Amino acid sequence: MPSATQHTIDLLTDYFAAMEAKDSDRFAAHYADDITLTFAGAPVVTGRDAVRQQMIDTLSKVESLAHPLVNVWQEDNGVVIFEVDSVWTFRDGTTTTITACSIFTLHDDKITDQRIYVDNGPISHQLS
Repeated sequence: MPSATQHTIDLLTDYFAAMEAKDSDRFAAHYADDITLTFAGAPVVTGRDAVRQQMIDTLSKVESLAHPLVNVWQEDNGVVIFEVDSVWTFRDGTTTTITACSIFTLHDDKITDQRIYVDNGPISHQLS
């Protein structure tokens, strides 16, 4: 599988920087109008506004959420597979790092499909 282009890495880096800054306008600007989000075993969320709200709700439970990229691969058809170390910093100052794998589909530099595969069991009590 080929490595991702620098352009794709920069796009992901900007997207995750916007999430860490809790800048919902900026991270939602990366979404296609008809984006679909599948987060682990949760129901699929469809549409820019609904996915934006899902992310706002998640981010409201933490002080910050960083996503340093570990590995990024890209196919010619816009499919991007990547590994991140999700760094959850909670309001009480505790930090937990959980490795996740995601598959994004990009079209015209917009995320059309976002699938996040992660076990958030170790922090589920802090997210409820």
